[in-house]
Amino acid sequence: MTEYPEYAEIDGKMYKINIGYEYALQCFKIIDDKSISDMERAIAIVSILFGREENGDIVGIPENLDKALEKASIYLSCAKEDKNSKVTKKDMDFERDKEFIYASFISDYNIDLENKDMHFWKYCSLISGLTENSILNRVRDLRNLNLSEYKDPKTRSRLQEAQERVALPDDDTEYDKEDIEALDKFNKLFE
Repeated sequence: MTEYPEYAEIDGKMYKINIGYEYALQCFKIIDDKSISDMERAIAIVSILFGREENGDIVGIPENLDKALEKASIYLSCAKEDKNSKVTKKDMDFERDKEFIYASFISDYNIDLENKDMHFWKYCSLISGLTENSILNRVRDLRNLNLSEYKDPKTRSRLQEAQERVALPDDDTEYDKEDIEALDKFNKLFE
């Protein structure tokens, strides 16, 4: 059985991590929220992950925000370093694909996420282990489909329409140049 972290050591003090997948998903929403400043994002993420004791009491955030963000980044990446820095097309989004994830968990694992507390790392492991027939993986395959491999115009047109229905928004079209630079700067904190 895999052990998942429940505490993070920051400057010699142990902080309880809010380990439920829903807390991590809140963090990803905040990371993508262009309406708040980098500092507000950082404080919100650290507060969500480390700002409470086991009994639910608010303890505040660690004083060393940089170290806390480093620990948050490790936690939110499931401690996986991206050694291959090649940029790939995003084919899944926790928020936009939540219905697909929910349906896939029920069909593959018989797990109702609405009635289940689950560590974020386990949640990610289960997503990685979904069968190729799960709705989430079928949608991801469709998003990654190379239409040039289909010579029949009707088939290609039908597949293109399907891709458009499940497409994730192109992040570059949602932000102006200044916003993109600010997001890049913020995301570098997680590298």
